Amino acid sequence: MRTVLSLVAACFAAIFPSAELCRSEEPVAVRVEAFTVAPAQTPMIYVVLKNCGTEPLDGSVSVELPGAWRALPEAVEVHMTPGQATRLSFRSEQGANTESNRYPVEVVVTAGGQTTKHRQNVFCASAPYFKPEIDGRIDDWQHAIPVTFEAGGKKTAVSTYWNRRAFSLLVAVEQTSLRPLDASRPFDAVQFALAPEGATTGTSPDEEAKRFEFLLAATGGAGQGRVFQLTKPGVKLAQGAQPQSLDGLEVEGAEAAVRREAGTTYYECTLPFGPMRSAIRPSEGRAFLFSVVVHDPSGTGLRDLGQATGLWPSQRNPLAWSRFQGDSFGEAPPYDSKTPWGFCSSKY
Repeated sequence: MRTVLSLVAACFAAIFPSAELCRSEEPVAVRVEAFTVAPAQTPMIYVVLKNCGTEPLDGSVSVELPGAWRALPEAVEVHMTPGQATRLSFRSEQGANTESNRYPVEVVVTAGGQTTKHRQNVFCASAPYFKPEIDGRIDDWQHAIPVTFEAGGKKTAVSTYWNRRAFSLLVAVEQTSLRPLDASRPFDAVQFALAPEGATTGTSPDEEAKRFEFLLAATGGAGQGRVFQLTKPGVKLAQGAQPQSLDGLEVEGAEAAVRREAGTTYYECTLPFGPMRSAIRPSEGRAFLFSVVVHDPSGTGLRDLGQATGLWPSQRNPLAWSRFQGDSFGEAPPYDSKTPWGFCSSKY
């Protein structure tokens, strides 16, 4: 075990010589977190900043939104030491929902005589209350709030539901072909993780996981799929860093279906909240952390929702996702696995 830990630690240190590494051409790195409720429900707007310079940064931050939608206060004063990150909150007013679930946001940072403008398309990341039939079809998903992103010219749409007993997921992956589960070679799959609000990803293999992590893949039969659990809170991160066999990891009580139609693969599953309830308490208005990576080995390779959420390159973390036999992880570490997500009563 010491050898494994040393190898993982060495790999991490080579990629991230400093946990505070800031890779930005601008004096300050900026991103806007996904909304956990729809704009018409007046979500809070959270802006994350990091001082990438070697000198203290003093200035002001404002948020510009489309149409009549406003962010208050009009500006927030900030002071950040070199390398410091901070999270600012703005109240929203007069927002309107869009079918595309894409909202252009511009953050303006004025400091040291310079103005930095950051433009980002932000989405609403929320799971409405509903119990779908797990059959690989999209008929039951009309009231979800899909989050759509593109990689290698191919689209991926992630939709979520919840009810008192279970969490449900539909991932529509535009791809040229589908490789079913086969541990002897890379295969197509959807990997996803849920964690309680406030959980963080460790940077040392000696630390413990704080996420429930799963893998959804197609099996040999048409429309058939299986869900496997790759890790859970309390397991050492070093364990997930080694490609593991999926034998014996199938989730009891989970339902899954994988279906292809017109160049799109639909991955659908539901899994019980029971084993996760000690850490994640599903209830209207609560938030949790969720993220997805898509394995498309014969096409685009790894598609990472973290990149679509605006995470910085310094937020790549080789310990954020578990390895398995047949995965599509390349040399570049994936992004962090913890995007804020909300439990809501309905799409509206």
